[in-house]
Amino acid sequence: MQTAVGLTEKTAVAVVVHRYPAVAKTTEVHLVRSDDAVAMRPMTLEEAIKEARFRDRDVFVFRDPKAKVMVLHRTRDGKMELIEAP
Repeated sequence: MQTAVGLTEKTAVAVVVHRYPAVAKTTEVHLVRSDDAVAMRPMTLEEAIKEARFRDRDVFVFRDPKAKVMVLHRTRDGKMELIEAP
């Protein structure tokens, strides 16, 4: 967009104006190594949720009692989401 800034038409200067998009098209990924985001023993889902909240982790990796790898992820709205690792 182009607009003019100045007190009068004679003193006005053309200015190019842009606006940022409401939603970012790309997000930067950052990796942080954290040993306390991984459980060392098998846990039930309830135990894992309590542990993730106690440790204040957005991502928590654990094994269920059947030894399947599971990942808990806290969404932006604060809810916990369970993801089964392949």
